[in-house]
Amino acid sequence: MAAYESLLSEIIPMVPSCTDTLIEQNIRAAVIELCEKSKVYQAELDPITTVKNLYEYDLEAPSGTAVHEIIWVTYNGVDLEASTTALIEQRKPKWRLEGYQGTPEYFVKQSSSLFHLVPVPSATEVDSILLRVVLKPTYRSSGCDDDVMNDYRDTIVNGALYRLLRIPGREWTDYPGAQVYGSLFLEGLAVAEGRALQKETRVARKVRYGGAGGIYRITDTGYSKRR
Repeated sequence: MAAYESLLSEIIPMVPSCTDTLIEQNIRAAVIELCEKSKVYQAELDPITTVKNLYEYDLEAPSGTAVHEIIWVTYNGVDLEASTTALIEQRKPKWRLEGYQGTPEYFVKQSSSLFHLVPVPSATEVDSILLRVVLKPTYRSSGCDDDVMNDYRDTIVNGALYRLLRIPGREWTDYPGAQVYGSLFLEGLAVAEGRALQKETRVARKVRYGGAGGIYRITDTGYSKRR
């Protein structure tokens, strides 16, 4: 985890008399926007155990982060389809009622900390759910993932300066400069988004099967066994 304050030295000369606290706030805002728009901060969460007759499950993101988007979910190695509450009510209007439990086919992200499985699981199965998600820092965070902070350092600095220089009535206010840094920030976002898309297409789903079968990875070319 790299602290936001690690970028202070690159920004302070451009905003004389600005407090460190205000600079850090704008660094954080730039990092959050970077993560939301480019999806560069991705991770696989810890496996989740499904519980019979329970459809609500927590999204347990690392400390200081929140889940911005769910990329994929698997149930016992099978991809679940992303859906919305409205579509689920059309497809399976009685899915919450007793007698309609079964094997999950869909997932619905309800918030940054909660998602639903549909149909309601009919069995308790250990570590049956795997998820890959897009993360973002929270507004109370003091830093972000080392790779994000290092790989996109210039973009983050440009985003912070864009915000700071457009604050009106300050000694450092510079609207033309803010436009320049804003353009550089947008260019950085586009590059980051392209890299994140490549990373997303390369990642392999990790699927654990019980018994003597061991651990397998689903790849573009099929199944490969790992001891």
